[in-house]
Amino acid sequence: MKLVLLFILLLLNSISHAQSTVNNFFSTTGTNYALVTSSATIDQSATGENLIWNFNNLEKTGNTTDVHSVPTTEEISNYSGTTFLITTTNTDNNDESKSYLKEADNMVSITGLSMTGLTLNYDTNNALLGSYPSNYEDTATTDELGGSYSYISDGTTYTGTFSGDIETTMDAHGTLSTNDLGQGAFNGAVTRIKSVQNIDLSYSVFGNVGTATVTVFNYFNNTNGNLVFRSLRIEVSVASLSIDQDTITYECRLGNSLGTPKNDLAMKILKISPNPVGDFLNISMEAHLTVKKIIITDTTGKEILNFYGNETSRNVAQLPKGLYFVSIITENTHFTSKFIKL
Repeated sequence: MKLVLLFILLLLNSISHAQSTVNNFFSTTGTNYALVTSSATIDQSATGENLIWNFNNLEKTGNTTDVHSVPTTEEISNYSGTTFLITTTNTDNNDESKSYLKEADNMVSITGLSMTGLTLNYDTNNALLGSYPSNYEDTATTDELGGSYSYISDGTTYTGTFSGDIETTMDAHGTLSTNDLGQGAFNGAVTRIKSVQNIDLSYSVFGNVGTATVTVFNYFNNTNGNLVFRSLRIEVSVASLSIDQDTITYECRLGNSLGTPKNDLAMKILKISPNPVGDFLNISMEAHLTVKKIIITDTTGKEILNFYGNETSRNVAQLPKGLYFVSIITENTHFTSKFIKL
């Protein structure tokens, strides 16, 4: 009997820590994150199965929001092959970072990255992130990359070319816990993806002058697929220009918040009726706004419907009863509201 009980306990433990399929490398559109620091070291060095990450000393320093959109004609021209764009906005100071991406035959590649002080255009060789959905046992994805860069340091802009490689792997799974940052603590089973870019920088007539390393860790909730914690580290070293910079950003998902507007202006711009809704959902907004995409998600962040243009009415009769969110993406911003399906 004791052996049977022990076997059952071990089986339950393995199930609770089992890895899951990750459907994409990124967050869902409209997801809100807290920018965080930690009073304790965040150690992400371990790899393998059934790991435990206790990130319970996080302190919130700001907020960011991810929005997915269709690239403009100019963006497609600048970052060839781009099929979609993710804009991460710091809602405290409106700083933006943009990831330009290409998705074809379930393969996802980076065509460009743009953030304060650094722009990478992978116009020579896109950086392949892998095929999705992906599983823990899948072989790591490796690829060569190359293109042009623009880097600003102490008010001086440096431009040149770069080359290197990228490796992306689902390198660990286990249990992640984070402390409450205002919308509830997290404790659950996650699967982690690690992506590392090793880049050689060339500048003007000097050839190779330095290196850059970009390391990303993404932790996905095994239950609903949400990207619940992520980190981005950028290391740049150019000895001849006395550049030696190392920056790291941590972000923790804020509950199930999907960016619901909390100010009167946003509520006036976007109106949902009727609410609650039975069959047809009517969406109205100020006439000067040009809508690029409308996305309906459930409370887990899963995308349920999406449609393009200024479509003002949508049949939602097939949706199960419950709470849903509508994200309206325009040329310059986005608005989110919620409705109840009867």
